[in-house]
Amino acid sequence: MSYFTDPFQYDFFSRALIVSVLIGALAGAIGPFVLVRRMAYIGQGMSQSILGGVAVGVVWGLDLYFGAAVAAGLSAALIYFVRNRGVPVDTAIGIVASTLFAIGVAVVSSSRDRRLNSANLLFGNVLGVDTEDIVLVALVTVIAAIVLFRNYKTLLAVTHNSAVAAAHGVRARLMEVVFSALLAMVVVTALRVLGVLLVAATLLIPAATATMTFRTFRNITIASICLGTSFAIIGLFLSFHRNIASGPAIVLVGATVFAMNMLTSTTSQRNRA
Repeated sequence: MSYFTDPFQYDFFSRALIVSVLIGALAGAIGPFVLVRRMAYIGQGMSQSILGGVAVGVVWGLDLYFGAAVAAGLSAALIYFVRNRGVPVDTAIGIVASTLFAIGVAVVSSSRDRRLNSANLLFGNVLGVDTEDIVLVALVTVIAAIVLFRNYKTLLAVTHNSAVAAAHGVRARLMEVVFSALLAMVVVTALRVLGVLLVAATLLIPAATATMTFRTFRNITIASICLGTSFAIIGLFLSFHRNIASGPAIVLVGATVFAMNMLTSTTSQRNRA
């Protein structure tokens, strides 16, 4: 029992748990849309692009989240610009993400600013969150929940087939912008917990695990949210007791459950055959 109660002796753990649960739920809600849209690469690219904005922002004395938000917006705009010049979208994402990531690495490696901790930027440091982080993540979660609730059917229609949705009167382009904004918000707010390298995994693993058990998009989304929060909680306790970075711990818990579910599903299919 002490395994679960001892961490709460420290205030930072309670703050970390709140943020982790919110991020897990937020990533779990957005993940199924990312999966169906086959946008895994853009999530990874956007998260890597953020490193450049964070590094430059911190060196210039700006807020971490402000620098991350600017970088996310800039990467989305650059990807759109390059893609419209006839470059395939995956190539555009790779070029923009790699360039902004390289800028971040260059700034981190050349700066002696103690606020630039490369390990925390890359892999997260949820145990270092403060009250302002909780307020920000909670606000983003509420906004995302409202947007998803009010636009669930239209977002789902555009996700499955934007051309058909547009033909039925859905403002497909607007919904694309709305979804891109939601994705950017998730990536930026998850920075403190997961770091820039692990955001995409947290978006995809709960959703991918849910698809092995459920068939309807609604059930997949609900299961993904539950799995995302569960992975975050278990990973945080593991991080505390094993003294490992929180981001990798959360991702490894999710990856383990995904692998077990995949193996179980494969075995069941073979037995039925």
